[in-house]
Amino acid sequence: MDALFNDLRYAARNLRNARGFTTVALVTLALGIGATTAMFSVVNGVLLRPLPYAEPDRLVAINEFNSDHPAPEVPQGQLSFPDYQDVASRSHSFASVAAYTFTEFTVTGIGKAAHLKGELVTSGIFRVLGVQPAMGRAFLPSEDGPGYHVAIISDRLWREYFHADRGVLGRPLALDGRSFTIVGVMPAGFQFAPRSAPGDLWTTFSRWAEMNGGNGPTAQRGNHSLFGIARLRPGITLEQANADLSSIYRALASEYPDKNRHSGIAATPELRYAVGQTREPLLVLMSAVGLVLLIACVNVANLLLARGAGRTQEIAVRAALGATRGRLIRQLITESIVLALLGTALGTGLATWAVAAVLKLYPENLPRASEIAIDGRVLLFTASLALAAGILFGLVPAWRISVPNLAETMRSRGRTFTAGPAHQRVRSALVVAETALGVMLLVGAGLLIRSFERLSHVDLGFNPEHLVTASFDISSSRYQPEQMDRFIREFVARAGAVPGVMSAAGSLPLPLGGNDLWSVGINLLDHPVPESDYPSAGFYLVTNGFFQTMQMPLLRGRFFDDRDQRDSAPVMIVTQEFARRFYPSQDPIGHKVYMGAGEGGDRKKYETREIVGVVRDIRTTNLAKPPAPAFCVPISQMLWGTPTLVIRTQTAAATLGPELAKLLATLDPEAPLYDVRSMDDWLAFDLGRARFQATLLGIFAGLAMLMTAVGLYGVISSTVAQRTHEIGIRVALGASRLAVIRMLLKQGAELTLLGTAAGVAAALAFARLLGSLLYGVHPHDPGTYIAVCIALGAVAVLASYIPARRGTRVDPVVALRAE
Repeated sequence: MDALFNDLRYAARNLRNARGFTTVALVTLALGIGATTAMFSVVNGVLLRPLPYAEPDRLVAINEFNSDHPAPEVPQGQLSFPDYQDVASRSHSFASVAAYTFTEFTVTGIGKAAHLKGELVTSGIFRVLGVQPAMGRAFLPSEDGPGYHVAIISDRLWREYFHADRGVLGRPLALDGRSFTIVGVMPAGFQFAPRSAPGDLWTTFSRWAEMNGGNGPTAQRGNHSLFGIARLRPGITLEQANADLSSIYRALASEYPDKNRHSGIAATPELRYAVGQTREPLLVLMSAVGLVLLIACVNVANLLLARGAGRTQEIAVRAALGATRGRLIRQLITESIVLALLGTALGTGLATWAVAAVLKLYPENLPRASEIAIDGRVLLFTASLALAAGILFGLVPAWRISVPNLAETMRSRGRTFTAGPAHQRVRSALVVAETALGVMLLVGAGLLIRSFERLSHVDLGFNPEHLVTASFDISSSRYQPEQMDRFIREFVARAGAVPGVMSAAGSLPLPLGGNDLWSVGINLLDHPVPESDYPSAGFYLVTNGFFQTMQMPLLRGRFFDDRDQRDSAPVMIVTQEFARRFYPSQDPIGHKVYMGAGEGGDRKKYETREIVGVVRDIRTTNLAKPPAPAFCVPISQMLWGTPTLVIRTQTAAATLGPELAKLLATLDPEAPLYDVRSMDDWLAFDLGRARFQATLLGIFAGLAMLMTAVGLYGVISSTVAQRTHEIGIRVALGASRLAVIRMLLKQGAELTLLGTAAGVAAALAFARLLGSLLYGVHPHDPGTYIAVCIALGAVAVLASYIPARRGTRVDPVVALRAE
């Protein structure tokens, strides 16, 4: 133990005496370890941290997929309520099964009308999650049926709207114009679904069960709108559960061939499902930051080798006095570990700042952002990283330096000692290695940046500039369909008359609105097929003037106008992809399409629609996906909800919002206006994940290029010091400064070329791993590789030129006298 303390004291003294070396090494390590710690904090919070429920490893998501195609790794298809009931009653693998869907509520009677997010859930949802209300009770099984209007609220809602009143249980709460009874309050910090924004309200499917005289969504096997979640029985594996589910769905395909013939089902670990498509890009970024750390370690190893050249006499004296090679290596490794620990301390402070910066950069549509933090696991990872980094960058220098040439060292007394050729070759090899790693990072960053640039210029099908959107909600319980239709038309018309507004319209859902496009089965009356074989198409419900406001060009036919009223002939306008897919050699105008409106209700009114126009394809939330077939229907003919207001104006969203709120209040004081933002904001929202990936990898690549330049600078500087005598002779014999610079630049160029060649080869091999993250760019895009080589070459020339120019200032008399 005394020997260890002596080693530590000696290491601290040596580092303190070499302030320049220590500063550069610490900054390099702090950047590498800080970036790695920050990135691991993100990966830990999103991918590794267990879900905040009881025994989260037993939670699985249950989703459907098309059984005609191979099952995806993470199925995303939703269940119908009858399918959920069959899974819950027939499965033997689950302790409990539940279902839910996301929704939004207009809350009145507790002050100003508010719009809140929440979920419709089956009664067993909290039993599946293993979480119970902090106050009150969970839902009862009987409350899944009609006639039970009960709600459970979040801790935030309880505190902000009810002022933490413990007498809140049993109080009425008006949701969408209907009275609900509060039966429970969830614990503080409870978040229901990690994939979604935190909700504040939970009610059962009682409202659905009451729709259409009991023939609403809960009775419709073709209405796929539920997410399934279940808890495995103890001892049951995921494979056994999936075999059980497959058996159930084979039976359902036989019992309900029209609805279930093409349906498969699979259970996925809930954590895997919750993070969705975030997993792959985060793992890519973690791998990239690992390369940054490796480059930092290589750089510090190079610095240690350079410093070791100046310590040869010291090491030789210690060896002459009896120090064994193992003892020397232990001392040198101790210095490296002390250096790593100091760098880690600085890096952890840097990581704290970096995590805050990442959270600002982190797009709001990515899951579990609130769980990203530097916690105990992150600190343990960082400590392990420090130990591993100290050994990694210290081992090679310690091994080289610990074998001094005593005879050469003694001959060098009285003059400056310079490293030998073998020492220099090791340093050059390290520069080649870090250059290769830097090229890999630069290529990855270049590909993602080009992909982001292509994605941000994708044709949306409309002009997003000067568009402002605003959401509002009116309760269907207080408005009959005819009244709701008049209200929407009146509000849109008044919004269009606001000063500074050029036009206004409504759309449900909103393109780029963060919501997936609705889809429905269709049947072409020219070529009818059985219901089980209906192709699907997305659809929008829009008001008159929607296409003009969005500046979507009409390709054929006409726009909707005053002819298209609630009681007039059902019509539709289709997109280019719809026309190409279903009418490849025909003009679709005038053709009729059966629109599957689900089961029950007033179906016949909406079933058959005539195509009256064709417009350009409309991009939805996932901009990287090719446009799917879609069509638009006049909202007057299909009032399924309240549309989002779309306004073309020169006025900023922040200024327009209060005007629209006043206008809406004159029509209905209980109708909330919310989420007023520009279409550019929605576009930025949908581009958030791609921007996040490109920005972080670009930062990592920049760090890699900086460290590579520092390493190359160090090697050329060492060469100048080593060849001072030679340079002096050359200058004395008449060599020009330009010739000396060329000689030294040649060495830098050779190292850079070797590293670049190795890096390009490695990048070509590994770039395919980025394929799923790229849009419009091939992983082997020549332009990106050429640009990286040119950029790295320019940096290498600069890094080599500075010490080379210093080498031309060698005084030949001084250089020769030194020998």
